[in-house]
Amino acid sequence: MRRAACFLMILLVPCSLLTIPLQAKNRVSWPHPIPCRIQDDENSDLFVMTLGDVNTALAQGTYDPVKDKVILKDGTIKEHYYRDTLSVKYYRPIDKTHYPLPPSGWCTWYYYYWRITAKEVKRNAKWISDNLKDYGAQFVQIDDGWQGWGEHRDRRNWTMVHKERFPDGMADLAEYIKSVGLVPGVWLAPHGQSNEDVVKQNPGVFLFKPDGTSASDTWEGKFLVDPTVAETHSYLKDIFTKLCDWGYEYFKIDGQPIVVREYNSKKTFMKNPVDDPNELYRQTLKSIREAIGPDRYLLGCWGIPIEGVNIMNGSRTGGDIVLGWGGFQTALRAVMAYYYQHNIVWYVDPDVMMLRSPLTMDQARVWATLQGLTGQALMATDRMMDLSEERVEMLRRVYPAVDIRPLDLFPSQRNKKIWDLKINHLGRRYDVVGVFNFDEVKAEQMYIRWADLALPTNRPLHVFDFWNKEYLGAWEAGMTLDLAPTSCRVLTLMPSNGKIQLISTNRHVTQGWVDLIALKYNDAEKTYNGKSRIIKNDPYELRFVFPRDKNYTIKSVTARITDSKSSAGSGKILPVRFKNYQGWATVKIHSNKTTEVTWDVRFESADIYHYPAVEPSNLRIERVGLDGANLTWREQYYLNVGYQVYLNGELLGYTPKAAFPLRGLDPKANYIVEVETVWEDGSASQRRAKLKFSIE
Repeated sequence: MRRAACFLMILLVPCSLLTIPLQAKNRVSWPHPIPCRIQDDENSDLFVMTLGDVNTALAQGTYDPVKDKVILKDGTIKEHYYRDTLSVKYYRPIDKTHYPLPPSGWCTWYYYYWRITAKEVKRNAKWISDNLKDYGAQFVQIDDGWQGWGEHRDRRNWTMVHKERFPDGMADLAEYIKSVGLVPGVWLAPHGQSNEDVVKQNPGVFLFKPDGTSASDTWEGKFLVDPTVAETHSYLKDIFTKLCDWGYEYFKIDGQPIVVREYNSKKTFMKNPVDDPNELYRQTLKSIREAIGPDRYLLGCWGIPIEGVNIMNGSRTGGDIVLGWGGFQTALRAVMAYYYQHNIVWYVDPDVMMLRSPLTMDQARVWATLQGLTGQALMATDRMMDLSEERVEMLRRVYPAVDIRPLDLFPSQRNKKIWDLKINHLGRRYDVVGVFNFDEVKAEQMYIRWADLALPTNRPLHVFDFWNKEYLGAWEAGMTLDLAPTSCRVLTLMPSNGKIQLISTNRHVTQGWVDLIALKYNDAEKTYNGKSRIIKNDPYELRFVFPRDKNYTIKSVTARITDSKSSAGSGKILPVRFKNYQGWATVKIHSNKTTEVTWDVRFESADIYHYPAVEPSNLRIERVGLDGANLTWREQYYLNVGYQVYLNGELLGYTPKAAFPLRGLDPKANYIVEVETVWEDGSASQRRAKLKFSIE
């Protein structure tokens, strides 16, 4: 019941930046109409999400979650879209009153399995409190293994605690988790029971055949509760009341599709059967919800317990993962198949995130970026104190889960390679795009076309590599990126406005949503000032880029702790460092406590070093498949930063190496391809290399 490829991410920001208070933050009270797509467009590899109040030309229409209605741009109306088209029978929009964001935290299962101990839970909880709580990690969920007396006996007995592994009991453990500032959670499969003594002590609760044997012996337990009798609802309420009394506030209930299946096939053994067993199942969930109340989190697990919609807070949508690339692929399939439900029906959980070896660093980064990009429930599962610093750094950049939801309100049957997260925050509208290479053997040169993402094609877009922390220039139309097998890159794209621009921050993969509170730019004085949340002992980095034809350096920086008791700008001064590069610059702010800071950065003009670009030579074409070709040419001896490729006079985009993939070609057509060499300032070689070809 528990079970990963490579992608690229891109971020796009326009130019005008205004000071906006934190409370505004472009967040509209849910539920409200949202833009949507209900099917793929021309690029079937594109997968689109939104964060904030977003408008995009990619939207095919608008979805009203209250009316459950889609209105397409052509006037087509689809009533009861989730209920009828997507088969969410009990659809209602997610209630975000008590949980405005998906849970972020840690789960015991995929490291400890049944051999979890209270001592290990406490060690991990303390580490998380010390190292990740300020980043948004909140929940500590104890999975299977806390219950019963023996190794293989009574694993479905929720009345007993494993005395050897939890000698002080579960209440003591919950108290400890809370003492370090975290929220305790627990796993169980409450509809099942395997202890015959418990069954005898609860007459009438469980399903039996006429001969006195169990009517349902499954993974859920040797016995299954009868949903048609009052005794069952009292039994379930007693279990969860006890868990609440112990101090648990997050409940993961497993095997739920088994329960639904059994209720549909075992009606004859129920004392008071009805025509719709799904309603009986929902009544058991309502009893659980009555016991735990509205403020505790209820997660349905194993497959999609869709019958629990609007009672459960979330659903674990994937199968069990494994440690390795196959585990990521299981999580990926869950995202492709069920992400349309996330943050609209309930919070979706594609199962936990693994980052430890034998996953390579590239593979671990892919898994972390999947979580950060989609905003789904974010639960790690490693022995946290054993992770290397590099892997912990990945965790820091994706906690917490944020308020992302799909633009694509439909399931995908393919593992899409290009993921586009569109963000509106503080008046900044930008895109974060993920491009995956799922192959375990072959590297791939990926071509990203700005037009496919409904991004500007007639002006350069600044490109910043988030994980590698480097600026890659500004380019029109599109660009290529090399992706090793099972690896990823996270890029930021920002349309150039001819001014100095803040392109990225290092706090979170969304690069501003979590940390930026206010931002203002004065072009006349060439100054930026803003307010940010920063984490203790984690240098906070601001990345600025300049217009291609101009260069600047940072002249001065100041940063102060925001002090509500003092006047603006009078808080404690913090240490800062800055670095100037051609075309961009960085600022680092350090604080020994988690706090809010105001900062000011002042720039001055600087010269540009220019190296004249020389045209390339020796263009070659190699056919690929039915409608593609790979274009290559001789690598240049003289200095350059890359090349721009034209097809029949139209700019396709930039490539940093002497190769470019051409796809979607007409086998019967003749083409002219041209390549020019470019420098950092956007200047190109006076002449282009040219080649006429066809692929017939």
